[in-house]
Amino acid sequence: MSKTGQFRFWVAALLLLGASCSQQQQQVVAPGIYPEPQTGFFARRAQVRLPQEKADVAFIFIGGFAEQVLTHFRSVYEGTPVLPVPGKQVRAFYAWDGGRGCLPFHSTRLIQEDLNAFLQINPGADLVFVGHSYGGSAVMDVVRHIKGEHGKIIAVTVDAVSCRDRSFPRERAAGVDYWVNVYCRPYRHPKDVAAMVGGQWRECPQADENLCFSGKERDAKDRRYQHARPDSLFAEENTTRGISAYQLMLDACKRFKIGNPTSK
Repeated sequence: MSKTGQFRFWVAALLLLGASCSQQQQQVVAPGIYPEPQTGFFARRAQVRLPQEKADVAFIFIGGFAEQVLTHFRSVYEGTPVLPVPGKQVRAFYAWDGGRGCLPFHSTRLIQEDLNAFLQINPGADLVFVGHSYGGSAVMDVVRHIKGEHGKIIAVTVDAVSCRDRSFPRERAAGVDYWVNVYCRPYRHPKDVAAMVGGQWRECPQADENLCFSGKERDAKDRRYQHARPDSLFAEENTTRGISAYQLMLDACKRFKIGNPTSK
């Protein structure tokens, strides 16, 4: 990213933070999540690293820029129910940059190391990723660096944004069996600026499914669809298609027999 691009990004980020700092994200934890999400201001802003233990499925969430401050996607991680699949599943939550909080030193190395160590213990385990904003491009970056044997891979990118050339041109990582890409067509609002400047992926030709939400429309809570509201983009039905990214993910889990040892 050029110096001009970085300057514009940080200006947009400040606008985003200023527009969102007064909002409080209510914690709603779905039952049965393992490890169980912690409560408290600081605990909710910490990463939850992938447990290094025996499991059949890893369900990994990756948040975007300033997620550790805003906790927009953290709420999705906490509130998404346990996948209705057989076998033991573990869950993890990472920052898009491994918790460094610094754009110039973006790296998914921490997630890569944890995932590759997990696959050494669980060769053939299925992997389900959901990433928001920079976390969306981080999902594909992580999959490109998988070294161990693995099972099926399902990826959901929620209004993905790229921060480096290696994440363009919105390419599908080798090994992804099913990719759902959902995005928001921005409406003139400060919360959309950071995503627009950062480089929204929008429609991805290589994705199996593309769902588009218009920023002129309103979600179930009567709020405009926005980049900063991944809960609506992920969980609500698209008005054109009549289905949500969440439901498409569940359908793919069933179709690809996620968690089923006999399918490996």
